[in-house]
Amino acid sequence: MNNADTSTAVTLHNPSSCTCGRMIWLSTHCDFFALNLGTSDREAHIEAALGPASSSVQFHPEQLKEVVADLFWQMWHVWEPAEGMKVTRQTGAAQ
Repeated sequence: MNNADTSTAVTLHNPSSCTCGRMIWLSTHCDFFALNLGTSDREAHIEAALGPASSSVQFHPEQLKEVVADLFWQMWHVWEPAEGMKVTRQTGAAQ
């Protein structure tokens, strides 16, 4: 009787659900990431590139959450982890 352990550990990459977590992910996984929240009446600017995908957006600072979320999902879908699997679908109402 063979009782050898045949289980395999698989890394599961879950997308961050908060703005700060998404900005950290973008800064550590993108080939290029820059965020400028602007000063006074100037608009904020965010830019990211990952492989063939790139995006550059100017926005008002009060739109930070929505803009970061859109950029995060764009980059998340083109990112390929070195190992493991990634969750590729948004779930829940509070995204």
